[in-house]
Amino acid sequence: MQQITLVKNAIHRPDEPRHFMQFAYPDTTFTASVGRIELARTTNALVLSEVGYSIYEPVVYFPCTDVHTEQLEKIEKTTFCPLKGDTEYFNLRVGAGNHDKEIAWRYDRPLSFAQTLLNYIGFDKNKVHVENSRS
Repeated sequence: MQQITLVKNAIHRPDEPRHFMQFAYPDTTFTASVGRIELARTTNALVLSEVGYSIYEPVVYFPCTDVHTEQLEKIEKTTFCPLKGDTEYFNLRVGAGNHDKEIAWRYDRPLSFAQTLLNYIGFDKNKVHVENSRS
């Protein structure tokens, strides 16, 4: 069966083509921080725009190599997205046992058509300040 493409250069969910995503690679520096703690800095961000049940705000993904992963603690929570795949979540490790809950996620088992997301980490914009040098 041939997949219907509704939006040029987008990745459409095979069973629901109205659910799709596009990737952009802006030429700028992004940082992610909580207070004075810098969690990530990159010039190689991936920005994902997604349309599903609504038009979602774009999400900046940082290459794992540009994230201070020693400040993150993997937790037991996982979820599945039919467009992107299986997700693992992270808390922020702060001081002696204090944690900010579920501040980051990673698609550790992306679907075949979403492999671009492998080895990238996204941050919850409600808990982490993400900005670019143009902000």
